[in-house]
Amino acid sequence: MASTNRIIELSSLIARETALINDFLVKNNLPTPSLDADALQSIPIPDSATDIEAARTAVIEACSELKALMTGPKELLRFKWTAYASVKAILRFKLDRSFPVGESTSFEAMSKFSGLSEMNVRRLVRHAIINHRFFQENAPGVITHSALTAILSRDDMARNLLVVELDEFWPAGVKMADALERWPNSEECNETGFSLANNSKKSMYDIFAENPSRGERFGQYFAQPGNVDDGIFDNYPWGDKQTMVDVGGSYGSVAIGIAERFPNMMCFVQDLPDTVVEGASRVPAELQKRITFMAHDFFTPQPLSVDVYFFRSIFHNWADKYCVKILQNLVPALKPGAVIIIHERVLPSFDSMDTVDARRAINLDVGMLQLLNAQQREIHEWPELFRRADPRFHYLGAHQPAGAMRWIITAEWRG
Repeated sequence: MASTNRIIELSSLIARETALINDFLVKNNLPTPSLDADALQSIPIPDSATDIEAARTAVIEACSELKALMTGPKELLRFKWTAYASVKAILRFKLDRSFPVGESTSFEAMSKFSGLSEMNVRRLVRHAIINHRFFQENAPGVITHSALTAILSRDDMARNLLVVELDEFWPAGVKMADALERWPNSEECNETGFSLANNSKKSMYDIFAENPSRGERFGQYFAQPGNVDDGIFDNYPWGDKQTMVDVGGSYGSVAIGIAERFPNMMCFVQDLPDTVVEGASRVPAELQKRITFMAHDFFTPQPLSVDVYFFRSIFHNWADKYCVKILQNLVPALKPGAVIIIHERVLPSFDSMDTVDARRAINLDVGMLQLLNAQQREIHEWPELFRRADPRFHYLGAHQPAGAMRWIITAEWRG
């Protein structure tokens, strides 16, 4: 049972940490957070201001808990079954791009733009304003952009993120329980909520292969700019190695980063045929002699004998039985002392369940279940996965670099 003073503790924390953030913004002549159309896309806290970022996280978490406490358990049980219906319709009919940022529009004009009735436009837009801060209506029937729709109207990448989440991920989540009932404990990637949502017996990968436009849109979702480093360059002794292969390495961002920093390294990148052709075209001229792209299916025997086999965010796409196969297909090429590095999220331990990073990892874990019958893993599950693949793998351990999202999980082939 929550302490009777918890709401006071939370409100005091919110006030204290918000004041700290505000003082930082004022001192550095930075704007106050706003959701108006001309607002900054994010609060401008530099990476060096770790205390301010910690305060921001604390405020977000405290606000969430305080809202839950003040709502009460019975009302919290109510499911918001219309939650993102309006947002999906707005994106589908491009209402966010029906008028320029800085100008206003009307329900009538949005109706003519979209082909929807004025009544339906009005009810969708007002639902989105109330529930998601999409658009603003500061005078009756006069619609302007909010910060959110201003971003969507101008940023193709941000818009694609939301479209994929609502058109691909959300329907799969709705069907996940049905898939679990139909195929209890399945590890097959074509027996999922995603398969049911698409009325198909095929996996997500095969469905996208047959629908190039959807596949391209999905690929763009994961091509969003991010932290290529995420601790991998400075938290592993690459200088002691001479060769590495990035298995499923996409366009080679990690291999390029390693080759740039460690001139002794010869790097290989393996992926699908079309991907490696595009990746090879992106390699800087000065690195082309030390980075080689090759088509390879990691469910077939590995052809390269190197010092390091690197996997970033690969294993979480597959159930255990398939991860075991991926590791076993390395065996024919392995020499004693070869190292396998797995670079991906790890599920939180019990004592860290209440962190922002933990919530993201757990949400992603369920996301992988609904899409592929795949999973995120707890730290103790990794040595067992290597043992199942072959007892000659020696698990070396795992650590999460400071500030990184992913962990560095390593094993050595003892032969």
